[in-house]
Amino acid sequence: MSRGPRLVAWTSTAEYVAVGEQLYAESPQDRHRGVLAVKAWRARARVPAAVDATATLVELQLADSTQPVSQQRLTLSMALIRFVNSILDLEQRTTVAQSMAVLARRIGMPAWFVELRHACTHEQVPSLRVLRAACAHALVWLDEHYWQRQTRALPEDTRDRVRAAVAEYVRARDSVKAAASKRNAGEFDAAKAALVALTGVLHSDAVGAHVVRVLLEPGVLVPNDKRMRARFPECTMPPQLARQSASLLRLLADVWGESVLFDELLSAICSALVPQSSDGGFEPATLGPSHAATLVAWVRWILDKHYQPAGSDIPSNVAVDDLLETCLRNPGYYSRAVLKAVSDADPVLGRELRPFVDYMGKALAALAAADARPVRSTVDAEEMRKEEELMQTRLDSLRGSPGSMDVDMDADVSVDADEPESQPDARWAYDVRPGSPCPIGTLADGCVPDLELPLWIDDIPLFVAPA
Repeated sequence: MSRGPRLVAWTSTAEYVAVGEQLYAESPQDRHRGVLAVKAWRARARVPAAVDATATLVELQLADSTQPVSQQRLTLSMALIRFVNSILDLEQRTTVAQSMAVLARRIGMPAWFVELRHACTHEQVPSLRVLRAACAHALVWLDEHYWQRQTRALPEDTRDRVRAAVAEYVRARDSVKAAASKRNAGEFDAAKAALVALTGVLHSDAVGAHVVRVLLEPGVLVPNDKRMRARFPECTMPPQLARQSASLLRLLADVWGESVLFDELLSAICSALVPQSSDGGFEPATLGPSHAATLVAWVRWILDKHYQPAGSDIPSNVAVDDLLETCLRNPGYYSRAVLKAVSDADPVLGRELRPFVDYMGKALAALAAADARPVRSTVDAEEMRKEEELMQTRLDSLRGSPGSMDVDMDADVSVDADEPESQPDARWAYDVRPGSPCPIGTLADGCVPDLELPLWIDDIPLFVAPA
């Protein structure tokens, strides 16, 4: 669940947008340039599955049609199989694998794409006309469900727009609860529609980058009124807070699906509670105890509502593998609270986690006891004098003991003239100035050593035949 800086193949957002426009341009030359740019991206780093599939399908559309029909059918069928597999495999988020039909329904992919993939894999390959039509429909689907949403998720003010829409939703919701009227109900419906319209066009990557960050700020899932927040060590979810926020979470879950929303929410909560694994979402100084306790309470609530232990007949909407790894790698008071929440949600897993949770508890108790122990910052003159007398007594006893190593400073320690003075081997001597930096692979003075062997070594036969 630790999410550091993301490595991308494009040099800037402008380049990414430009390549996306080239892939869907009307000119074949522009589309070919887009394909070449994606090939360069593949050589730099891993590209998203949707970008890779788009470039592959566009390249096949631009390919020479003079090839044999059978070869064209096989090539297009393989591209469509990879398109369906690569997109749907990203949605496999549960321990029990789900069928492709269920995954396609979740992300809005037409069911006939899955049927076509099955036919290309296990049955007779469809005709060239059908495959070309499927390729064109796949490009349209990728444009609507990836490229257009990506361009809406890229502006720098996306989080500010999401924050403003969520704040308006919360204000309208509170006004309806305070005084139910047609005017307030109309404002609430308008705020809800605006939030759905904004979040509905965002790509799923924007959920973790923007939406859940806003949800975890004070005033949304963590109320400003500290009396409504959870408390350590129980971290029990206040019923009023759960009822108040359930409608907002349900609204967002209907847009992206429960698996995407709550997986990203758990990831963001973990980044907030474990600063060592955070990618900049929260600063430790701004996360107070009541704020952290409320976040742990939300972990408990999500696991209680959407997590199913391993071996259950019901598939789980969230996974805890990354959550456990992050908390175990970064032990602390908050991470221990998260591990206890996972243990309560999954008793079988809790028995395996109990030694780690107990060890963290003992280590934290020892640290607290050490911090509470008074530390003397000064030593008075009398104690210093007694310490010096004790050290002098020990030194005198060592000098008077047999076999002591005392050295007579007046003894003649001159070197015998007949004894040759030892000289260091000049072959291994090198004048090195201590502390002088130098590039890797060079000597201390910055010179590159000559490691080439003499040419006459090449003339020596490796094997000499017996005479």
